[in-house]
Amino acid sequence: MKEKGTFYIGELSELFDISVDSIRYYEKMGLISPTHNELNGYREYSPNDVQTLILIREMIGLGLHVDQIREFVRNRTVRSTINLLEQEITTINEAILHLYEQKNSIQNRLGAVKDCLAVNSFEKVQLRSFPKRTGIMITDENLPDDYVDYYMIKYMRETRHRINAIGYCDCYTLDIEGSNPDSLYYRTKNVFFLSTDSLTENCNFQLPAGHYLSLYYKGSLKKTKQLVPKLYDYAKRHRLQVAGEPIEMCRLDTYETTQEKEFLTELELPVITDKTETASADM
Repeated sequence: MKEKGTFYIGELSELFDISVDSIRYYEKMGLISPTHNELNGYREYSPNDVQTLILIREMIGLGLHVDQIREFVRNRTVRSTINLLEQEITTINEAILHLYEQKNSIQNRLGAVKDCLAVNSFEKVQLRSFPKRTGIMITDENLPDDYVDYYMIKYMRETRHRINAIGYCDCYTLDIEGSNPDSLYYRTKNVFFLSTDSLTENCNFQLPAGHYLSLYYKGSLKKTKQLVPKLYDYAKRHRLQVAGEPIEMCRLDTYETTQEKEFLTELELPVITDKTETASADM
């Protein structure tokens, strides 16, 4: 028979809706100290243990570690209580900021995908003007397509900078001169990701502000080699000076869809042009 005002472990388990193993764990950590009934060998917990369990469960809900809980349970004062709650407000504010940044990232990526659906002019060259665009270069070497994902993870592991594949734009500077003329694809010089929500401190690469010839197409990436010559032809006919290599920008690809017919690719070619020229023109 237990003493009056004490509780068995099963009673506390039911009262707090926690497992018996959890209560034994708190005991093992020195957070509660039951007595043992000599007649039946059962653990018996005092009202003080009940109060301690209330504090433990509340502090677990605040995300505190065992050492913090132990220190508070054993040596709490009004000042330590105030410090504890102030620290938790700081932690929660940091979590709110992190969630806000996550939400902002998702909204930007969602917007980027929806913007792709609004594109309605395909395989036509346009002259466009862009501000400086920042990005994350994961390698400045030619990579087979099968290795892009590997290098993306390798970059994130080494730098601790996250790249969200869905809604980001994976880009490839094309090596026209170094490409095999018999191949269906161009050789690439690098691989980088553009994103509207890339944090400046995480970016290691930028596309200069200026004029670019731009062309969108849908479907197989094999079209890149067929359509890049249209950019050079347009530049020649309009007396535009080519200012760099063409870039293949995969706006929608296997990160967003398994349907090749839904792929959306933009080809860009940097050019130097008179400022008085129109911002766009169709071929």
